[in-house]
Amino acid sequence: MDPEEIISDVDLNTVKSRAVKGMATLTGGGVILTFISGIGVLLLTTFLGPKEFGLYGLVGSIIVILGYFSDIGLAASLIQKKDQITTSDLRTTFTIQQSLVALLVIAAFIMSPVIKSFYALANPEYWLLIALLVSFFLSSLKSIPSVLLERTLRFDLIMTIRIVESLVFNVVAVTLAISGFGVSSYIPAVLLQSLVGLFLIYILKPWPVGLAFSKASLRKLLRFGVPYQINSLLAVAKDQFVNLFLWKLIGAQGMGLVNWGFYYSQLPQRLIMDNVTKVAFPALSRLQDHPGEFRSSVEKMMQFICLLIFPALVGIALSWSHLAFLVPKWFKWQDALTPLYLYCFSALMSCLSTPLTNTLYALGKARIVTGLMFMWLILEWLLKPTLATQLGFMGVAIASAIISFSSLVPFFIAKKIIGFSIVKSLKVPVISTFFMVLVGILVHRFGLIVTVIAASFIYILAVVLLGGRKLLDEAKPLYVHFRKKI
Repeated sequence: MDPEEIISDVDLNTVKSRAVKGMATLTGGGVILTFISGIGVLLLTTFLGPKEFGLYGLVGSIIVILGYFSDIGLAASLIQKKDQITTSDLRTTFTIQQSLVALLVIAAFIMSPVIKSFYALANPEYWLLIALLVSFFLSSLKSIPSVLLERTLRFDLIMTIRIVESLVFNVVAVTLAISGFGVSSYIPAVLLQSLVGLFLIYILKPWPVGLAFSKASLRKLLRFGVPYQINSLLAVAKDQFVNLFLWKLIGAQGMGLVNWGFYYSQLPQRLIMDNVTKVAFPALSRLQDHPGEFRSSVEKMMQFICLLIFPALVGIALSWSHLAFLVPKWFKWQDALTPLYLYCFSALMSCLSTPLTNTLYALGKARIVTGLMFMWLILEWLLKPTLATQLGFMGVAIASAIISFSSLVPFFIAKKIIGFSIVKSLKVPVISTFFMVLVGILVHRFGLIVTVIAASFIYILAVVLLGGRKLLDEAKPLYVHFRKKI
């Protein structure tokens, strides 16, 4: 194959069509994915304690940090690139990424005894670290086919792979945890998950694998990639490096309680926001030259995200406020309820920032996002360690809630640039959620079932009264797509 051969792309009409289908597919598939992983975590946290949950989070943070250094923003550049990509672009990206991954894996293996000693890891946690390093290498091989699927908006295939991977991981991990293997339950689970995912993606999206180095391709890709990767570094420093530091302050038990609350608050994010923004980034990138459609798409995206995530977060908080006192094996998580409530509030506020940050990326305004990331980095490192030192694990959750108010900054920046309507985007979900919270608190003493049913009913009623026919019309493309799939 000619190294400069153009990799086929999609036209504007196809972008719009696949964007709607992508949101429907990812949301529908996300329900399945969240159900699988949610049941898995529920069972794992039933048979494992906060300490084991915290240790897995520690090792996972180390792998995420390595993942940052395995890329210099080239994958995101391939997705964002206005022009069609070439085989040379793909092979140059692949060559650089795999070179970086190989160096990082070797360095991590050399440093693993030091990491084991510093965090006082027992043998099971140490071998989990090794297993995750192997998994990290295998996952890096999926980068290019993943880019090609995202750029052509084939999120149906992406979701299929994710569901299979999640199913493999959770079945293996839960089976071993029930059998009493503790932290070691994760080791075969992460290895099998990576192997199955790698095999599937190359079956579903093969590409002309090869090594190459093109200065012209690299130069073009780095124009977007470097600012993007700087922002990724700031995100890693903000989230993962601070977690490593906090682990030393509050220990595995404290991190386990924090991670439990954080996990459940993030379920709607993983189910809805991640999937919508994954579609929105390549789709909006293709709409950069159509400002009217771009603005309308942003308004609909914001409303769609908030309408689904706001009630989900309230429902999670209300449900666990009962469940943690009903099942004896879940009593150990009662101390994590307040962090859960605070993280749910933080997740609600992130609906104002995360999708719009990705929208700024789609416009190529990575430098603005860099400034925002610096702001969040400073806030994280100032507040979380300070409050953790004074209040323990509870201080970490309180700091997150305080920091979440900064989500208003990117919201208003994006509004100024794009000119979308705040009322169109937020009126219905905000007012409806307010009534849902109010009713949920008023009927809480009547038990779990009454609380969930009453709060859900009032939310749906408020949405219908406030949104009415217009919301149904905007949701029609998603309904039509689902109907065709049945």
